[in-house]
Amino acid sequence: MSKMRDRFREVLSRPDCTLAANIFDPLSARIAHMLDYEVCFLSGSVGKVANLGVPDIVLYNSSDSVDHCRRIMRMADVSLMLDGEEGFGNAVNTMRTVKELEAVGVSAIEIEDNIARTRFDSWDPGLASQAEQVGKLEAAVAARNDPGTVIVARTSALTYCPLDEALDRISAYSQTGVEAVRLTGLKTREQLEAIHQVTPLPLTVLSPPDDMRNDPAFMAANGVSIVMAGNPAFGMAVKAVYDCFKHLKDGGDVADLASNEASPALLREVNRTDEFIQMQELYLRS
Repeated sequence: MSKMRDRFREVLSRPDCTLAANIFDPLSARIAHMLDYEVCFLSGSVGKVANLGVPDIVLYNSSDSVDHCRRIMRMADVSLMLDGEEGFGNAVNTMRTVKELEAVGVSAIEIEDNIARTRFDSWDPGLASQAEQVGKLEAAVAARNDPGTVIVARTSALTYCPLDEALDRISAYSQTGVEAVRLTGLKTREQLEAIHQVTPLPLTVLSPPDDMRNDPAFMAANGVSIVMAGNPAFGMAVKAVYDCFKHLKDGGDVADLASNEASPALLREVNRTDEFIQMQELYLRS
């Protein structure tokens, strides 16, 4: 686990901008590992669907998240950054969440300042107070058993607040002992430049506008260490399964699907057949 956390910290410390793989289950994590992605990210929205088949609401708890991460870490040696929601409760709940996620090998845990909705498609309660979130982040940092685990302050302040208030929050969060800041709702280069001026911490960004996404040098120069391109792999996987099942249900021929299937060689690599054969040869004795 320390190796994976060391790798994550090394990515954070570099002067360039690294693309993370947005995974959603152990299989996608294994494929990202095969392709040498240095960082994997598991977001709450796709994690809920992939793990439990539910939408992004409060049907998902910290134990579900821990179980999901445990299965991912058993499958692939990846540096995993996780959307830890709002810590699944208050500051004390957040401490338990951090300890449990750390124990299964997560490298970095995001704690967000959004207030969890209690109903789906209901009024958005917005952000926790700055004071409450500062206390929660301090609690998350204090809860670590391994100092290699990175606590990330995730903020949606750019969506909910004027820029000066968002900057004040980011500055305050940066003084809690967290070691990175996650931005959502980033829209302009001017916002990023202003944020870089108020925090010395590395930044991670989900789905930045195309003019920034296609200019990694600008992002790196303004503190962005990790960028995430949304969840296209999850969307493509869902469509592929749906299209396959519908084709067969509608009477389509199995042979028509062959060109879209993974090759036997790829499947063998994904499921680590050769690795397990090697273990058999080393350890199975008659």
